[in-house]
Amino acid sequence: MRRLLTALLVLTLATPAAAQRAKLLIPLDTLIARASRDSNDAPAHYELALGYWNAKKYDDAEKQLRETIAIEPRTAVAYLALSYLPWARRPGLFKEVYKGSVPADWTAPVEEAFRNRRRAFLLDPLVDLKPLGLAVPPRDAILIGRNASPLYAALVVGYENFWDGRYDQAYTSLNEVIAGLTPEQRKEYLPDWFIWYHGLAAAHVLQYGVAVADFQTLVDHAAARVSSDSVSTSTIPLADVNEFKYELAVMLDNGGRTADAVRLFQESLSNDLSLYVAHSRLAGIYDDQHKSGMALEERRRAVTANPDDPSLLFDLGEALARNGNLPEAQAVLRQARQANPRSARAVYVLGGVALRLENKVEARECYTRFLEIAPSRFSAQIAEVKKELESL
Repeated sequence: MRRLLTALLVLTLATPAAAQRAKLLIPLDTLIARASRDSNDAPAHYELALGYWNAKKYDDAEKQLRETIAIEPRTAVAYLALSYLPWARRPGLFKEVYKGSVPADWTAPVEEAFRNRRRAFLLDPLVDLKPLGLAVPPRDAILIGRNASPLYAALVVGYENFWDGRYDQAYTSLNEVIAGLTPEQRKEYLPDWFIWYHGLAAAHVLQYGVAVADFQTLVDHAAARVSSDSVSTSTIPLADVNEFKYELAVMLDNGGRTADAVRLFQESLSNDLSLYVAHSRLAGIYDDQHKSGMALEERRRAVTANPDDPSLLFDLGEALARNGNLPEAQAVLRQARQANPRSARAVYVLGGVALRLENKVEARECYTRFLEIAPSRFSAQIAEVKKELESL
């Protein structure tokens, strides 16, 4: 069983992608026109990036992915796609990374790719995995022969569905792999990366009880490595004990076990105050519980932990405005706007704060700027701002 699991990992990493799995449903010219027309819309740039990728125009794809992140810094799926771009450019990189033989001129892109992949799963442990279909081999390259065992076939089909975003089918297939194993065999044979994928598949189909059990296992394994001073060779993007606790907390929160989630978020932060995403998650929970003071404190801590992320400044400024702390909200939103001049949300909320503070000059300037940069999907806010400008 262990050899079979290892063989599958090598096979799916090493096989050249003879053809991409993802297919372009919208003509590239249409995607280009849409992004040109709606030049400050992050989803439009992301979709164009996938279009360029499908056409093997990798430099253009990278440019559009970075444009997406410049507009919306917390677009997890863009970080995930960006993290797999080097493997599309150089299919042999799958095998080179696995063997530890990455050429010197590819070391920096690979290191950046792993950082982007980690960030994607920090921002959203349930990030949509369909971008993997652009870099993973198609089924005819993975080769399920007529002599393949049912277990091997279930593994391959499970990962194929997972990479294609068919989470229900992935969950079913991965369950077939472990159905015949006793708890002791699962503990002995199943590596962490399999448990991680199985837990994510379960969460994507709302089987949070299963996901919680899987991520608790990963927390236990990581804690055991720490106590034994063993070195982790995990290929999982989030792999230390604190990050597994963070992911487990997300699963608990999504599954309705909020009190347990809060405890784990706080526990992970007690060991690593720089885990800013945990502060943001806690703030969201406290907002839902109408604990505005605690929510604001967590948002301030998130900014302190990661001052380079302008979206955290916006979150704090918007929360301050929502709670009536207008002078502080104005100061923070001005910082957010300066840090990310392309944020339509920042100028929109700042304009509203200025209006409530009777600063009509700033309100007019913010609203005018909003109309210049707002994506068309903000149609309700655009209509509202036009009416406000008429009254001003």
